[in-house]
Amino acid sequence: MGKKGLSKKVDKLEKKTEDLRKKAEKKAGSLQDLAEDRIDELTGEKKKGKKRKGMFALLLGAVAVAAVGLKKKRDQELDEALWEEPRSI
Repeated sequence: MGKKGLSKKVDKLEKKTEDLRKKAEKKAGSLQDLAEDRIDELTGEKKKGKKRKGMFALLLGAVAVAAVGLKKKRDQELDEALWEEPRSI
């Protein structure tokens, strides 16, 4: 068997392994979702708490971005004020 024949077989096996990997990832995702639901059911937690944590994190991030933006604007205004020529009295 030549190099071409081996190359074709390797390509074929690689394609099969890629297909199997995709199926395994899909199955793992669905099993993970089922496991999370079961854990929430057993611990009594509700998904509402997870959403609140996410919203709080998002709000906190937005406040941080706004604070950084305002600080940069203030620093820029102070720099401009320092470089302005003094007014004559």
